[in-house]
Amino acid sequence: MANLILDIGNTRTKAAVMADGEVREVILVDDVKQLDLGKMQRTHQIDKAIASVVGPQPDFGALLPKELYARFHQLSYKSKMPITIDYATPETLGMDRVAAVIGARELCGGGPLIVVDAGSCITIDIMDSADCYRGGAILPGIRMRMRAMNDYTAALPMVELTPGELEGEEKIPLTGRSTRESMMSGVCNAVLFEIEEFAKQYRKEFPNVKLFLTGGDAVFFAKRLFFPNFATPNLMYIGLNRILNMNIVD
Repeated sequence: MANLILDIGNTRTKAAVMADGEVREVILVDDVKQLDLGKMQRTHQIDKAIASVVGPQPDFGALLPKELYARFHQLSYKSKMPITIDYATPETLGMDRVAAVIGARELCGGGPLIVVDAGSCITIDIMDSADCYRGGAILPGIRMRMRAMNDYTAALPMVELTPGELEGEEKIPLTGRSTRESMMSGVCNAVLFEIEEFAKQYRKEFPNVKLFLTGGDAVFFAKRLFFPNFATPNLMYIGLNRILNMNIVD
């Protein structure tokens, strides 16, 4: 039997099927209503499901087949988890951040660890050696910074990274010799410097901390940072799968 993992973000939804601890299929859509969850259930023999939701709450009773809805868990800070949470306002905490940390823990066996999730925003989260989530930082991602410079100035263009730049095959200049290069240097190098400095400061408190990279821009950072231990797009799915198995027991 398989598990259905739904990661519903502000702009896109990811549906992953996991069986025996492995990701078997991932589907990306703009709206969760575009998913044929009944067909996915029949194809993969899905037994239970979990959803992490950012933003408006879908009507899962209408979206999920009846028998699957009976074995459905929506992630919240009250869910059973393999770690504890030390956060002043857990009700405001994006639980996708916690799920990614749990996914990293599943892969390496325990903390201390840092998870850098590089997407529209970049989150940097820390779990200590006692398996306690301690919080972290949220900063603007690459595209958000480029968009802000374009939106709030009269002359700066909207710069998109080329596939080669995103995949680490093309160098990001330190000294820009054109407007585009100057913007690339300012945004991309600043983000790299910020992540490296966060990791440096955390290493003072946690000398053996392991660094995980995930998210849409993980490859960009993995090929440019000096010390990533793991770069994987599947941390969220792995973490949500672990939480689902704790909250709905076979």
